[in-house]
Amino acid sequence: MPLSPNIWALVPVKRLTGAKKRLADVLSEDERTALSHAMLEDVLSALRSANGLAGTAVVTADEEAVAVARQYGAATIADRASGLNEALTEASNVLATYAAKGVLIVHADLPLASSSEITAVVEHAGPAPSATLVPARADGGSNAMLLKPPNTIELAYGEGSFAKHRTAAHQAGLDVRALDSAGLGLDIDRPEDLEALLADPTPCKTRDYLLASGIADRLKRSA
Repeated sequence: MPLSPNIWALVPVKRLTGAKKRLADVLSEDERTALSHAMLEDVLSALRSANGLAGTAVVTADEEAVAVARQYGAATIADRASGLNEALTEASNVLATYAAKGVLIVHADLPLASSSEITAVVEHAGPAPSATLVPARADGGSNAMLLKPPNTIELAYGEGSFAKHRTAAHQAGLDVRALDSAGLGLDIDRPEDLEALLADPTPCKTRDYLLASGIADRLKRSA
């Protein structure tokens, strides 16, 4: 079955500076900023090489994130919302006005995301109206979600979002599919997530940063 040319990836970025506060016990603010920058590059690189996407848009109010998006050929949508769900809903509506038939929401903290995994999500999706979800490995989150058409369900990002999104999609009568994905499944929020990333040999900018900065050695010594 041919892939739809009208699916856009949407990457939300609140801010890079001082992000990932749950890692504050093991990383300084500058290190967390650099980590977030590297992870965004990994995600955008994977999206740029994936098949089946019409393009990628980053929704953000962060100037550094805008610059990274442009470096990878992604469009940007200004984030004027008060929260993640509202920002993604408004950005999805913007993409819909430009004829997007589906929106693939991918978070910016998935350093092991690969173009092949992203393509697999698009290929795995059912016909519209549909929802295809990739769960987080550990915390019940929705690390990636393809909605055809955009905003087919009310977004519920936060604790337990995978179950909430799946339930909402079933209640809306959508074709609901889930896809486990090793790379897309690892989001970086806790020190143990950094350890899982470093234990994986997959090349990525985030892993390179952790090794070159000495963070990897420091985490190993403190383990």
